[in-house]
Amino acid sequence: MTPLIELSVLSPAASVETLYAAFDEVHRRNFAALTVPPFWVKKLHRDWSDSLPSTLSTAVGYPYGYQRTEAKQTETEWALRDGAREIQVVLNTSAWFSNSNGWPKIEFAKLAKLIHQHEAIFTVIIEADFFDEPNLDRALKTAADAGADYVQNATGVFSPTFDIEKALLFKRLTPSQVGCKIWAQNAANEDFAKLQEHAVERLCLPFIR
Repeated sequence: MTPLIELSVLSPAASVETLYAAFDEVHRRNFAALTVPPFWVKKLHRDWSDSLPSTLSTAVGYPYGYQRTEAKQTETEWALRDGAREIQVVLNTSAWFSNSNGWPKIEFAKLAKLIHQHEAIFTVIIEADFFDEPNLDRALKTAADAGADYVQNATGVFSPTFDIEKALLFKRLTPSQVGCKIWAQNAANEDFAKLQEHAVERLCLPFIR
């Protein structure tokens, strides 16, 4: 189960000591990835061994996704230079639910090209709780068509409770060519088992010290 787990340290109150505690946990337990704020990527990358299978990841446009595309591009460029091997981009739901709802695909395509040029992983985060099923289905297809490697169902900011049925719906709607990540904070052991049974590729958890 361990290679399925990703740890995330995106709290505004997280100290560098907390980040390094998460860093040690990821390497000690051979977790799949650690997601940290862009500010800390360069520092952690200095201590990140290339021999380790874990991925150093960061979040762009976190947590609301409504920054200009140019800002996301600049943030992505710096994160890649600093050593991030995965970029998680938050969908601009404000644009999605407006007359600009064609723009997210253009934004994703631009970012996918940039990220893949650096041979890094591109994940799109969609706050699934904001979407009805038809819109969620369309958003997932938009991310896949634009070149996402993974889609994730939440940032963790708006989802204090875990709903296994919503998580399984997200997995079911995820296009087959894209990996599925589920934010699994507060999930019970039986929920983890169900997610694995349904072939969810990654289970994302906050690091709690």
